[in-house]
Amino acid sequence: MKAKYKKIWQLALPYLEKGVIKDFVLHTQGVVKAMDLLLKKEKADSDLMIPAAILHDAGWAKVPKKYQRTSNKADRKQGMHLHIKYIPAIAEEVLSKLDYKKSDINKIIDIAQDHKNKNPRSLNKKLLIDADQLSDTFREQLHSDAKSYGRTPLSMLEYRMNRNEFYTKTAKIIFKKQTDLRLKELK
Repeated sequence: MKAKYKKIWQLALPYLEKGVIKDFVLHTQGVVKAMDLLLKKEKADSDLMIPAAILHDAGWAKVPKKYQRTSNKADRKQGMHLHIKYIPAIAEEVLSKLDYKKSDINKIIDIAQDHKNKNPRSLNKKLLIDADQLSDTFREQLHSDAKSYGRTPLSMLEYRMNRNEFYTKTAKIIFKKQTDLRLKELK
């Protein structure tokens, strides 16, 4: 990770550590790794995309725990809504400390807030959604998520394989490679 992104990471880390649904530190490391892989083939500005990847789940830090660890569908939906709502304030705080231009902060916030959108219109938003989903197939993230959600790694992988849809050809190729590797490891 480049030095300028490490500074964002260091400032975002306390927020990521506060989420309780799953290990958001590990998850975010995976999203950044996936974004790096995507950016090798896809044309997008890493100075927007890496910060968006780092900050996309920081909002969970401010979501009350009752909305994070619940089986109540309405509460889960509220938690999802709140974590998106809190992104701007956190991103603004983190990025302004690093002298990001207001226009770039706004672009990063816009990308990060749209990471749960089902119909993204821009390539940047598609890439973040793809990176967010790809991270779930990396070995450490898969095992961590399985533990967090009370599943076996194989059932978690099968769930991801049946659920995840990707917007870019690059993400589809990476997903296939990662799921093939995980299936070999788990069977």
